[in-house]
Amino acid sequence: MKFQIPLAPGAVTKFLLRLVTCLALLSFLSQISLYFGPEYPLREYLAKVFNVDAERNLPTFYSFLALVFSSLLLGVIAYAKNLDSDRYKNHWKILSFIFLYLSLDEAGQLHEKFINPMRSLLNATGFLYFTWIVPFGCLVAIFLSSYNKFVFHLPVATRKLFVAACALYIGGAIGIEMIGGYLFSTTGMESLPYLIVATLEESLEMVGIVVFIHGLISYIKTYLGGVSWNIYIPGKNTQVTDHQNIGLPALREAANTNLLR
Repeated sequence: MKFQIPLAPGAVTKFLLRLVTCLALLSFLSQISLYFGPEYPLREYLAKVFNVDAERNLPTFYSFLALVFSSLLLGVIAYAKNLDSDRYKNHWKILSFIFLYLSLDEAGQLHEKFINPMRSLLNATGFLYFTWIVPFGCLVAIFLSSYNKFVFHLPVATRKLFVAACALYIGGAIGIEMIGGYLFSTTGMESLPYLIVATLEESLEMVGIVVFIHGLISYIKTYLGGVSWNIYIPGKNTQVTDHQNIGLPALREAANTNLLR
């Protein structure tokens, strides 16, 4: 018996957006309840589990999985491009490794290790209070300049989705983070303005990744024939030995589908 589960861009995006919305709302409400609400059982535990601005909890686990999924999709595209000896095959490979690093960073909060050394070096306050944005901002600028030609070679619909995803993610991770740093250093993390900004920052990052995933799956579906999970369950009289297979049907045959559907 064989089950095929295709990855439809629209269905995946709707599911992820609903998940992100739930995580953002639960985080904001639990933080408001923690700092401004009455006592109730498990209040501090729930605030910790759902806080998008904290580590090792449900939002962090979701973001880690979303970034790993992005890395896998980029790896699938890189594999197909490598078979065709595509001019930009290495760009896809590097992107896959970048998102793998981002997933590890999300799990271990590696970028935060730069805060104290950079703060001491720059004597930073205000908008640069979270000083990790200085070295990483430089890396982002280098990345964007080096990927300029790659972006413009993409189909128009894919390019728009990638640019939108980049704007949302970087706008949240660096732009809104700067505002959050200023509020953190002036009003503290228990103030309502900081809670709003912190929730907005993390929400933009998560939505940016959802848009990027939508763009990747749409690109695979339209230009590489689609991707699906094929699950084989052998019966008593079958000779199937592969219990699970993940493959790309018709790598070289473009599907007649709308990229944005």
